[in-house]
Amino acid sequence: MSDAQADHRAFLNRYYGVSRFIYDATRRYYLLGRDVVLRDLAADAAWETLVEVGPGTGRNLVRLHRARPEARLGGLEASDAMLGHARAKCPWARILHGFAEDAPLTEVLGARPDRVLFSYCLSMVGDRAAAIANARRALSAHGEVVVIDFADFAGLPHRAARAFRTYLGTFHVAPLSAADLESAASVRRGPRGYYVCATFGPIS
Repeated sequence: MSDAQADHRAFLNRYYGVSRFIYDATRRYYLLGRDVVLRDLAADAAWETLVEVGPGTGRNLVRLHRARPEARLGGLEASDAMLGHARAKCPWARILHGFAEDAPLTEVLGARPDRVLFSYCLSMVGDRAAAIANARRALSAHGEVVVIDFADFAGLPHRAARAFRTYLGTFHVAPLSAADLESAASVRRGPRGYYVCATFGPIS
């Protein structure tokens, strides 16, 4: 574990150690687009295994399990506090501790996952290019990395966008930039540039 990862882990444990019990209730109003992505995943019969990077409370995994009980689901979580919380909430999923940039994602389910999901997680990752590349290398032959996260807020008033960026920064969150999405196979932006949905294919 690098010094940067150790510092990030400590921050996550401080923050989520307090907020994990109310996290879902407070985030539903501004983590937009998540349920659209989950509905699309639930309707996509092309995958059987999925690993979520940064599952947090396990909210997304619960919804996917309800829609696709036959699927094998797993997670990779950097926060010790959230790890225990998600494991208790999702006993049917295998959730391991690790960092998006370098964790062996193939070990989560013991095979290459068909889908790797980043739901409002990539914006908190220190090295996003490394995280995306790590996920893409882990995919099965016809797999996809699916990302939903904050975008550039291009359609919001300038002052509102700047204020929201400042607010997000207090939680170590930085919206995704065009550079983060350069290698994406598809990109779809939400209203007013609030969020972005992107997919990435596998790399060897």
